[in-house]
Amino acid sequence: MSRNRKKKGKKTNILLGFICILLVGLLGFLLAMNYKTEQEESQRLTELAGDQHIGIEDYDAVKEHAAELEKASKDEEESSETDNTDKKSKKNNQKEDAAEADDTENAEENADEETARTISGVVCWGDDLINGDASNTYSYMAVLQKLLTDNGYNLTVVNKTLQAGGTLSMMKMAGVSDETLQGYITKHQQAANGAQMNVTETGIRDLTEEETTRNDMDCIPVIFMGYYGGWNHDPAELAEQQEQILNTFQYKDDFIVVGTIPLDGSVTADALDQVLSQKWGEHYISLASVTAQPSATYEAQQAMGEAVFNKLQELGYITKD
Repeated sequence: MSRNRKKKGKKTNILLGFICILLVGLLGFLLAMNYKTEQEESQRLTELAGDQHIGIEDYDAVKEHAAELEKASKDEEESSETDNTDKKSKKNNQKEDAAEADDTENAEENADEETARTISGVVCWGDDLINGDASNTYSYMAVLQKLLTDNGYNLTVVNKTLQAGGTLSMMKMAGVSDETLQGYITKHQQAANGAQMNVTETGIRDLTEEETTRNDMDCIPVIFMGYYGGWNHDPAELAEQQEQILNTFQYKDDFIVVGTIPLDGSVTADALDQVLSQKWGEHYISLASVTAQPSATYEAQQAMGEAVFNKLQELGYITKD
């Protein structure tokens, strides 16, 4: 029995030893597998770290590339702005050149117009300021014609005056519309408020075809208006009526206006001159400064004719052939 126990104990020891060997082998296998796993993980981490390092470098490269693109964009914008500035400058220069060309062209046209302009004579509109047959020889118009001829000016003095005529009739003869004339008449009637008025303030004389025919459109007008009334004793209205006649002429900038105080003395020379001289400036002649009684003597007619002739020369309206 003791022998059997010994056998049994020996088998047990052998089994235990085998188990120990198995355990040691298993442990070794586990250690080996763990080492391999650690190596693989270490390699994976190394590779991952390498990938991350490459990504950072790529990011820096992207930033650098973006900076280059931004710089290129700014350069392009600056270039575009420069181009636009150049274009604007060029466009402005072109506009200035065009404006200068237009000014030159306008100046040439004006020069051509001045050259092409032909003045056939001097026409006197308004009051004749002298009565009877003596007007043909001694009137200011006859004096003016003689002065022009004697001084070498080949110009004709045209007579478009109305003896004892009012300004309404003068405007009618010039072709001013009936509507405009009626407006003045209505204004005079309202201002009179039923009082008796001079016939020249409301009446317009009958005119012949010869009187209303215009043969003086290219003449220099000299306006004598106001002696017999028709302007409601208002110098401002007289200036309007003078302008109505002047507007019918071809060359509206060349004219002379002679201020004539009314026969009835309703307006003083000072009052008349103040308004008309302000309106017409250098074109104005105050008849009161030339003669005290324009229709009384031949000497007065001579003085008026000389005053008009001197003003024509002063303003440069007449030239010798």
